[in-house]
Amino acid sequence: MKELVPYALRVEMRRASRWLADARQWPKPTRRRTDNFDAYPYLLVSHSSRLIKRVDRHLRQFQLNKVHNLRLACARMDGLLIERDEVFSFCRLVGRTGRWRGYLRGLEMHNGELGGAPGGGLCQLSNLVYWMALHLDQEILERHRHGFDLFPDEGRKVPFGMGATVFYNYLDLRFRNSLEQPLLLRVSVQPPLLCGALYSDRDKPFDVQIVETAHRFFRDAEGVVWRENRVMKQVSYRDGRAARLEEVAHNVAKVRYDVAEEMIDTQYASEPASGSSGEATEEHQAGPGVVRGGDSGIRECRTPGVSQHNRRQCRPRGLRIDDIAKQPCARSALKLSCRPTATSPSHRALFR
Repeated sequence: MKELVPYALRVEMRRASRWLADARQWPKPTRRRTDNFDAYPYLLVSHSSRLIKRVDRHLRQFQLNKVHNLRLACARMDGLLIERDEVFSFCRLVGRTGRWRGYLRGLEMHNGELGGAPGGGLCQLSNLVYWMALHLDQEILERHRHGFDLFPDEGRKVPFGMGATVFYNYLDLRFRNSLEQPLLLRVSVQPPLLCGALYSDRDKPFDVQIVETAHRFFRDAEGVVWRENRVMKQVSYRDGRAARLEEVAHNVAKVRYDVAEEMIDTQYASEPASGSSGEATEEHQAGPGVVRGGDSGIRECRTPGVSQHNRRQCRPRGLRIDDIAKQPCARSALKLSCRPTATSPSHRALFR
């Protein structure tokens, strides 16, 4: 049936549905911005990602256009003040990314294919904001995963699958400030990096560690290569309370680049696929495990070619992060944390 409805019309119908749903929502996501940065001297978390990736030559112009698009989006988001219990919404802040607002054609995926569209490439900014929100233990209200692994690892700083795809307005990134203190968001394009940070008027009461486990490539019965992992988060409180450990993601995605045969796990290659968890949802690149309405983000993802028994054996329960790294299925070399650091003048200068 959907083939009978033009793609553009399907998009506008879904946008209209989301507008109606958001019209009933109260309170609205925050848009308040401040230039009184000195009132928030504590750097709680920061992150950066490389702007230009190694891609085919015919895609390089899209990468350059992405940098331009990111500058426009950062200008609408930098200086956002998120008070306690207020909600951050990526789409509400950035708005529609049409040519009439100065956006250029950047890389975007729909129907499983890469192409150009005005505003393409802004997922790099939503990815960065989501990663910082995880390290402040924010309540994730909505997040959509990418359904494909598009590029091979090159200086990867975060586990595979920890992105947050956005598409105005019905694929959004939203989180609620669950801390008892305000957050100041700073984002900027500083070639060769996209930089982001969250500040506050006091230090945070915990530290967060994130570790990737059960990482692998595998081939399903149809010969398609997939990538899979699980990501755990441990919150360690500074007042002596017991640490809290939870799974924040089980990612499965189709791989869109060549993978060396020795990296592919063949143990379950002959088993039939049990689901399509890495497929993109309709036209866009959002994968499974959509988080909505304050869900914890934990999903039992049905993995093609993997038995129920072997999915469970890589789900550690009641373990600390250091214990997880010792598990046979763990990728123990990848342990990440974002600890608060002193706010140095050089770091502040990135956002002037």
